[in-house]
Amino acid sequence: MTLKKSLFITFALAVSTSCAPSEDPRKLNQARASTPLASAKPSDIERLTEARTRIVWIQDVGDGTDIGSQGEQLRLMGYDSHDGRGEHPIVDTPGNYAKPLIVPLGNRVVFSNRLQDRVFVVNWDGADLHKLGKGFALETWIDPETNIEWVYVGTDKKTKPVTYGVVTRHQINRWDVSEVVWDRRRVSGDTFQVSDDGRLAGGLFPWPGAGVVELPKGEWDRKGRGCWTSLSAGAAPLFWYFDGAHRKLTMVDLESDESWRLDINNAPGIDGYEIYHPRWANHHRFLTITGPYTVGTASNKIRGGGEQVEIYLGRFSANFTTVEAWVKVSDNRRADFYPDAWIDPSERPAGRVGRDPQRGHSHVPDKNSRERLVVEARVLQAFPIPAPDSILPYRSALLVNEYEIVKVVEGSYDETKLLVAHWVIRDSQVLDTAAREEDGLHRMTLGLYDEHQELEGERLVMDSDEFELRLYYDVGS
Repeated sequence: MTLKKSLFITFALAVSTSCAPSEDPRKLNQARASTPLASAKPSDIERLTEARTRIVWIQDVGDGTDIGSQGEQLRLMGYDSHDGRGEHPIVDTPGNYAKPLIVPLGNRVVFSNRLQDRVFVVNWDGADLHKLGKGFALETWIDPETNIEWVYVGTDKKTKPVTYGVVTRHQINRWDVSEVVWDRRRVSGDTFQVSDDGRLAGGLFPWPGAGVVELPKGEWDRKGRGCWTSLSAGAAPLFWYFDGAHRKLTMVDLESDESWRLDINNAPGIDGYEIYHPRWANHHRFLTITGPYTVGTASNKIRGGGEQVEIYLGRFSANFTTVEAWVKVSDNRRADFYPDAWIDPSERPAGRVGRDPQRGHSHVPDKNSRERLVVEARVLQAFPIPAPDSILPYRSALLVNEYEIVKVVEGSYDETKLLVAHWVIRDSQVLDTAAREEDGLHRMTLGLYDEHQELEGERLVMDSDEFELRLYYDVGS
């Protein structure tokens, strides 16, 4: 079952040819390498962005599961809407490439090698690949007064999960010119982004604490709990953090502190499944994601990766309450991760983020106005309870099951089916009450999932494809 697509603009895409299966992974990789690419047409992308657009990402040429760029079966990929080449390798030699970042001038890519703990830079055409220095590249930035490009680098690395104790910025062309900008709290490496004026940084300090800090070495302002944070370009930035179901953003207006939620898993081709690697482009109206994640186990489809995972570029509506249009950038029968998009600012200036008092609605509801529903319902489909180690680094999780309404005891509900999330893991332990047997009858007091702020950032395991049903939370679980 797919989501309604009436709000989204779709674009014609070429269809990739399939490769014959082989039991020998080397033969399979050779077959895949010879498969013609069928990426988006440049006109599709420029119809969306109204400017020259470049996108960089990491492609897994191994088994398609390296979502965090931990191994060496990766290559650096790019797409330029002006060069007519479609998606193509920037660096074709397999190796370790992590979190590629297009520099603000758009002509180079900075990336990191996790295994060497080193930062590299390469021209867009693949020339002049060389090492910059030690650490992990978190962000690139251009000084609006001097036009000098900088890279923000994390050092003092710790693992489980990976964090950095010190953030230092270096001039890309003069690595020795540097200054420490943050060392007051540990920082997660995948989610650090700097405002246009260099005054603020958004990130996880560390996961799951999402918020913004004043640079250099200012105060931390916590905004919520989640992952994959991002900070918009523009003179008045917005901040987001990603939910534990890997489907929604919580958007925060940093001037008014107003916040609201929006779906970002509604692109044609994603169709309601989990997505990953969300990142704001250098223009505040655009973002990149990867997906859909449909291959892994029910407890963690993200880890499954898979050849169906592609790069998508989306455009926010003017009031930032939805993504109004999408383009599927890549189509190559390989797993694609970690995208970053650059939209030529000379053709489409970033400008200010609009100030619309009706832009969103607070995601913190009045507790007295929460919708309450009491039902007797029969389990139609009970999904497997995840193992605690399968949800790491999360330590707690909720599971969504499908129910058939037997009786509405209190409140109103018009559908015959019901999706309900209930707690199954707390503090890395499976709860005694986690199991729900099929055909079992349960009386539950429910609230709309999105109305319960205390669930923000918690891992939500959802293997159902009944995406058009509203999701409820079993408040007694």
